[in-house]
Amino acid sequence: QTHNTLAASEGKTNGTTPGGQSPSYMSFKSRLQHTTNPVNKRLLEIMIKKESNLCVAVDKTKSADVLDLVAKVGKSVAVVKLHSDIVQDWSKQTQDELMRMSKENDFLLFEDRKLADIGNTVKHQSASISEWADLLTVHGLPGPGLLQGVKDGCMSTGKTLGVLLVAEMSNAGNLFTSEFTQAVVNMGEKEEWAHTLSGFIAQSRVSQKPGMLQLTPGVHMAEASDKGDQRYTSPLQAVTEKGADLVIVGRGICADDSPGLKAEEYRQEAWKAYISTIQE
Repeated sequence: QTHNTLAASEGKTNGTTPGGQSPSYMSFKSRLQHTTNPVNKRLLEIMIKKESNLCVAVDKTKSADVLDLVAKVGKSVAVVKLHSDIVQDWSKQTQDELMRMSKENDFLLFEDRKLADIGNTVKHQSASISEWADLLTVHGLPGPGLLQGVKDGCMSTGKTLGVLLVAEMSNAGNLFTSEFTQAVVNMGEKEEWAHTLSGFIAQSRVSQKPGMLQLTPGVHMAEASDKGDQRYTSPLQAVTEKGADLVIVGRGICADDSPGLKAEEYRQEAWKAYISTIQE
């Protein structure tokens, strides 16, 4: 699938541009004018300022290792993706230090929890996550009640979470179908979620709304797979062929002996790919 495979429906907020131009060919500065989502506004401003469309996936199991790695890559990234539930000694102190570093180096914190439950359960889960994270992944399978749950959870804490719906996955053997992907996109693009939904996790340009962001995982410059079920693509392919606004890189950076230098290399490659797509 290429980045124009799934065309999204028209909408007033975060909608398609008057000329119908695909967001794949628009500058982030132009797209900033088309979003009302507060998290996306902040994220796009960071991306423009740092010239970074890089998200690093930090999948470490000890707080000290998480914090050490984030300290090394923070200057090059727009987003740091975490799985707090795999960190064995996760604590309030871990959260506070991550929040301090995110402010110091100007990046967002992304909890990749992929919630998939009834609204009331998700309300409590997201309230806890919103204490420290800026972005959160959810599955669309439970339906709009899940999105309402996130919205209610944030209202209870006074915090804001940008929701990313998982529309496609990068691993071999996943059960996503084009019909399910389209249903997820249609649900997420409804006007009532304009201030809740930041965009989609996808392997193709599933939405034509410039206010919606696409994050594409499974990016690696040297490998085609991890010898397991993960399939990799290069930063250039992710941006120019799959329509990624941000590329998600995990082991390509985190397993390197010099993760800080490698993160900067990925930042430059991904940003160069983005610049090559602009047609304004």
